Amino acid sequence: MITTDKKEKIKDSLIKTREKRKTQKPVTYELKIQAKTNRKKTLLNSVFLESKWLYNYLLFNPEQIKTANKLTEVKIKVKDRFETRTLSHLGSQVKQEIADRLVDNMKSLKNLKLNGNRIGILKPKRFVNSVPLKQYGITYRLDFNRNRVHIQRLDSFRVFGLHQIPDGVEIANANLIRKANGFYLHVTCYINRDEEITAINDKKGRIKLVNNEKFNKPIAIDFGITNKLNLSNGICIDFELKETDRYRRLQRRFSRAKKGSRNRQKINELMRREMLKIVNRRRDCQNKVIGFLKKYKTVVYQDDPVKAWSKLFGSEVHSSGIGAIKSRLSASLKTILIDRVEPTTRECFTCGYQEQMSLSDRLFSCSGCGFLADRDWNASLVMLKKGFDVDPDHILSLGWAEVTPVERIASARILGRNPCIRVSYLVEAGSSRIYP
Repeated sequence: MITTDKKEKIKDSLIKTREKRKTQKPVTYELKIQAKTNRKKTLLNSVFLESKWLYNYLLFNPEQIKTANKLTEVKIKVKDRFETRTLSHLGSQVKQEIADRLVDNMKSLKNLKLNGNRIGILKPKRFVNSVPLKQYGITYRLDFNRNRVHIQRLDSFRVFGLHQIPDGVEIANANLIRKANGFYLHVTCYINRDEEITAINDKKGRIKLVNNEKFNKPIAIDFGITNKLNLSNGICIDFELKETDRYRRLQRRFSRAKKGSRNRQKINELMRREMLKIVNRRRDCQNKVIGFLKKYKTVVYQDDPVKAWSKLFGSEVHSSGIGAIKSRLSASLKTILIDRVEPTTRECFTCGYQEQMSLSDRLFSCSGCGFLADRDWNASLVMLKKGFDVDPDHILSLGWAEVTPVERIASARILGRNPCIRVSYLVEAGSSRIYP
């Protein structure tokens, strides 16, 4: 039993933590766990297996949720009978966190039902690929000198990527992740919101300075298909990573393999690894783009229906991940959102006259004032004008509509690191994309 004094201490500690978190921001670092021996692979796999057993047991025995941290054995169904399994690798806090996940899932279903959505029931999991490690120092510990992590009730493992975590940050919870290419540890750290990381350690332990230059101007983004992002300063960013030929060959082999066979299982594992490579490349493109946009004071963009685009341009939208960039903008940057019903593409940036345009029209030609420009660049300038409620002369006088040498160098340095990202510039009047 928890005494009254201990409850008060826990309550006061939670209040202090909530107040402290108001001035902090979370950052997650991914560490790769080295598990070369079969013993360590078996240990890690057993954690995910026991997590699945516990989750499914609590799903059908909700009265045990409050005492989940005390469970040492669970019953699982094997074909037509029940067998008892021992939870030997899950600590008390891990068990309680798995129970909390189940409760959160139940609450989410309840909220969906209250909102009028059609819902089903929670089903037992076939596999679990994420195990929560709730408290640093108890459920897991990091050894920066030896590049190792110790996980409660498991073992000590060597990890790669500890150099990413800077000095002075507050290390919080973590998640043990199983992917197709190995095991990872996602560590959540907290840093002050106003504090910028100026230096990190490289892989050899040397101090590396971080470039925190900022552009003293806002930027507007027009999402598209030909160029995925069209910026109001004339920078056009395009990237697309389609499924590889090897992945398509594996899909054909998988469809021909016998269901339930070992061969089909092996091909499925190869497909997961190949798809993970593609997803990592796409995520790297997205990270590069978000990292470049973070250098601007404010980002203005329109709430475009990206999901509806996939019905017409499914391959282009899916292989680029525009929707992921759009969802990360509001979470990572200071943004201004333009309503989707605003006719930014048809409206003239200079005079506000609205032209009737089709998707095949790539140039905007204003019948009112004679303004002629690339349609995507014109749309981004209209967003900038609507977002800050200023006139065109104000935007042009401050240089918001042109790319500076500093921006050009930064875009080449950040975006040029990924060979899949193509960058073009609207540099002068009379070029192929901008007209006076």
